[in-house]
Amino acid sequence: MTGVRKTGNARGVSFESTPLRGPRPAPVAEAVDRAGITEDARELARALEAVRSAPEMRELRIEALRRAIASGAYAPDPREIARRLMERGGLVFDDDEVRR
Repeated sequence: MTGVRKTGNARGVSFESTPLRGPRPAPVAEAVDRAGITEDARELARALEAVRSAPEMRELRIEALRRAIASGAYAPDPREIARRLMERGGLVFDDDEVRR
């Protein structure tokens, strides 16, 4: 046993005042859990609410296109379609050339 030793005195046992352990470190503050909503999440929620509250314009446009196709009045411009596809892919489309 640490801190106890046998001696030759009448009592037979002597206790030393040596500490059994080193100094204890100060208690570490526990991390506090936090729950919150970031500004990005708030902005996303506002955008989602705006979309949900907006009229169904896309459905109206799709229906108008269906009617134009059925009646034969729909004649898309292939160059305009190609230009928009190229723009969305990161390319710029001029009438005579394609550039990145």
